[in-house]
Amino acid sequence: MILDRPTLARLREQAAQARKVGRYAQAAHWERQAVELAGTLGLTGERTRALLWEGYSLRHAGQDDLALAVLLQAIHEPATAPADRFSALIAILHISLERKSARFCRALLEQGRRDLVEFRQPWSMLLDFLEGELAFRRGDFAAAWDWHGRAWAGRREIHPRLTPTTHLWALCRTAFRRRDRAELERLTHQLNELRQNSILEQRLVMRAQWLCWRAQRAATASAVNADSTPVEQARVFLAAEERELRDFGARLEALRVLALAGDWDLIDVALRRKPLPPDTFETAIGLGDLVLGRARVARALPVVDDDYGETAIGTVSSLAAGLGEAAIHYQSALKLAEDQDRRLETSWHSDTVHQRLVLIKSGRQVR
Repeated sequence: MILDRPTLARLREQAAQARKVGRYAQAAHWERQAVELAGTLGLTGERTRALLWEGYSLRHAGQDDLALAVLLQAIHEPATAPADRFSALIAILHISLERKSARFCRALLEQGRRDLVEFRQPWSMLLDFLEGELAFRRGDFAAAWDWHGRAWAGRREIHPRLTPTTHLWALCRTAFRRRDRAELERLTHQLNELRQNSILEQRLVMRAQWLCWRAQRAATASAVNADSTPVEQARVFLAAEERELRDFGARLEALRVLALAGDWDLIDVALRRKPLPPDTFETAIGLGDLVLGRARVARALPVVDDDYGETAIGTVSSLAAGLGEAAIHYQSALKLAEDQDRRLETSWHSDTVHQRLVLIKSGRQVR
């Protein structure tokens, strides 16, 4: 490898192209080479930015521990520019939201506010966004909506920043949890108008469309009356070859759409080909919902979107086998929910599972 600036630029471009198509491990590999070459050439700024993108790529490749190590290195690089140092802190916060306690995350947010005072820069929208992410994970969707709205209103087209797609996706999923169909439809329309620059962003738009379809289906009480395009997208998505992206959230949402549309054959094929790991709260409760949905269909009971908070009149006491299997998944979800609630200082996860268990125990659904 020739040790010069054109080679460095080529490495960075190769990494960027790999990220666009979801090859994050390969992108991290190119960025690591760029880090080493920039260091050899004495290009401090280029080295720091390559570290930032290496950390970003590792996070999306599922290598959170390595990502944290790289991002901490970026923060402590000599003469790191304030924008790059702040970007590293934001990335560390993103990872911490999935792993660390609410108290730890709040401490990082406070550190970020102090850094803004020191830097005298208008970057508070990034911290507002992460405040919204923390509130969302705690089940405080009103606060999440306020914080994300503030972050979106304050967004600037300068580094450091998040993409418009990232902001609008956060607002879409919050609107879904608030059961605000009008806002969800408005925001999804905005997302549809944007040009997406990567597979990751394209996938976020698709997920927003699925949430919007589910909200519309619940409002009309029929999958037939809702736009069928998102259902077809879910079918194509699940039938396609899996990419490197950690896409369990997208896969679960696609499965929920197909369950509501009644396409259980494709669901069976998708889960046989690549089962959902039952070791996260979202997938454990999702698997329980799928079992319960299948049991309802078998007894010609109304189709219900439990995840959206729908309920329906009708006895389910005759679904002993289906209810028992669903209860196993919900009990697994409860253990994971309790861990999440302790970490995030909330009760939302456990409350959500208890609502499902009460439904099964009572043997009835009510609207």
